[in-house]
Amino acid sequence: MIGIKDIRKKDNLILVVGNHTATVQSMLDFDYLSGKKEPSVVGIVGGGTRKAQKFFFGAREVLIPCFSDIAVIPEEVRSRVSWLLNTMSARRVFETTVQFFEAFPHALGAHIFAENVPEKQATELFARYGTKKLIAGPSGVGLCVGGHLKLGVIGGTDIVQLEEAKLAAEGSIAVVSTSGGMTNELIRAVAGSGRCVSFACSIGGERFPVTGLSGVLRLAQEDRETKAIVYFGELGGIDEYEIVQMLEEKTLTKPVLCYIAGIIDEAFAEHVQFGHAKALVARPDESTRAKRAALVRAGAIVPPNFPAFLTAIGTLPLGDRAMAPALPPVHSRRASILSTREIVDVEQVPHAVKKGKLAPARPYAFSHATLAALLGKRVQPQTAAFVEQVFELLMDHGGNVSGAVNTMITARAGKDMVTSLATGLLTIGPRFGGAVNDAAHTWMDGVSRGVAPRAFVEEAAGQKRLLPGIGHKKYRVGVPDPRVAALAEFAGLLKRHAHYDFAREVEAATTAKSGNLILNVDGCIAALLLDLLIETEKFSPDEVRELIDTEFFNALFIIPRSVGFIGHFLEQKQYDEGLFRLPEDLLMVRKRR
Repeated sequence: MIGIKDIRKKDNLILVVGNHTATVQSMLDFDYLSGKKEPSVVGIVGGGTRKAQKFFFGAREVLIPCFSDIAVIPEEVRSRVSWLLNTMSARRVFETTVQFFEAFPHALGAHIFAENVPEKQATELFARYGTKKLIAGPSGVGLCVGGHLKLGVIGGTDIVQLEEAKLAAEGSIAVVSTSGGMTNELIRAVAGSGRCVSFACSIGGERFPVTGLSGVLRLAQEDRETKAIVYFGELGGIDEYEIVQMLEEKTLTKPVLCYIAGIIDEAFAEHVQFGHAKALVARPDESTRAKRAALVRAGAIVPPNFPAFLTAIGTLPLGDRAMAPALPPVHSRRASILSTREIVDVEQVPHAVKKGKLAPARPYAFSHATLAALLGKRVQPQTAAFVEQVFELLMDHGGNVSGAVNTMITARAGKDMVTSLATGLLTIGPRFGGAVNDAAHTWMDGVSRGVAPRAFVEEAAGQKRLLPGIGHKKYRVGVPDPRVAALAEFAGLLKRHAHYDFAREVEAATTAKSGNLILNVDGCIAALLLDLLIETEKFSPDEVRELIDTEFFNALFIIPRSVGFIGHFLEQKQYDEGLFRLPEDLLMVRKRR
């Protein structure tokens, strides 16, 4: 069998068979608290038809791949797995455990969660794996090695419980019990004494665990980090005599602190069942008093009552404990629509203008063809280059904006690409995306009327009218929008750029009122495209006004953003998270009086 030191050297990646989301989340919480960079759970078998399930790793959301069967797990996942968490029902435990070890022969062990596994199957599992693998259960809370492995609900399922149990630290006390609930209580008692757990194992309450008490005690004896053992037993069964034998034979030399629960000590004419399947009293030596006496004679520490037992934990060796890393606290978690799409990194977009000239070796074929379709004519290279730069910068703006959210929610409702794209496009208007056309109308109006920019601003203020193309929630004076800076280079290609100049002068007036009233990307696109159409493409003012009336300018947002929306649609279909439901705490319900 492997040793605890072997577990400390491993990545300890886990395959979960069965669908028990609370248990999986608790293991990811342990990983986060232990300072791991990525979750230890690499796959779930039995997650229904989903391709992935969403969990939290710290405060961020992560997707764990789902597989229909162990046999279909790809090699890149198969080669990394060391442990099985089997949460299947008792009737499915045997076949799934055997299937796992056949597929993962080098795996270190498993935890079998289910109760009432048929004894014939339990003994067969013991015969196959009892001396080769470390397997907690059947029936228990699992196995934990401080700071390295949490397999099951051991230590608790809440992140606060795990923090209080100090399981992310490497400690000196081994905790062992057949009882799952008492295993967790002992872990908390060890933490409350100022000590930490080196490892903990819930053997399981069934009569035939795969890895028995003697096997776990040998692990504790051989582990250099373990300085003492804390054991909780109960009346019935003969497990405690394994401790007695090992102490007497000196194969167990580390301090063993024991508590045996129960107060019934008389002889029984026939067997009596208590609690776990193991708690079966049929002979006097299975009573609490007999087992306590035998343990004391063998040299174990056996306090007379439970309060004294808890006090005695505080006398055990501390050891050289490795503290858990300091991590940001997880204050709150809120389920969202997971998207890996990010705001376009302007630094990664190849800019079309270099030192006042168009960048070489860029044919701009797509924008040429697009503008030819929209305008009915071929355009000059400067105009095509500008539009292509706009397409690259506006293609995606992350998963937080309204159009992307609509697209993703519709995709998760099972709808098709066209429907999902349409719901995203329907959000485009004066508050999202549609400001390009409105800004073009604004700059055209100001320049054609010959109004001074400052007077133009005051006029709008007097009418309590917002200026499209001005203002940003994120960027401000001193923190400019990098997309505007990239597009502004195109002004250098024009001899005259009246609309761009007007927009910048309006910006100077508005930023004097508030630092965030800067020229935004919609306003910059509108101003420069007006100048390109008039100066480079020789459109008349009436022709430009017709383009504004037909919303041509908004096409420069709709075309690239459609690509971004489709990207979000495809991503959600790949995730296959299922129908999105808004969390209850986000709903503001007005009570009727």
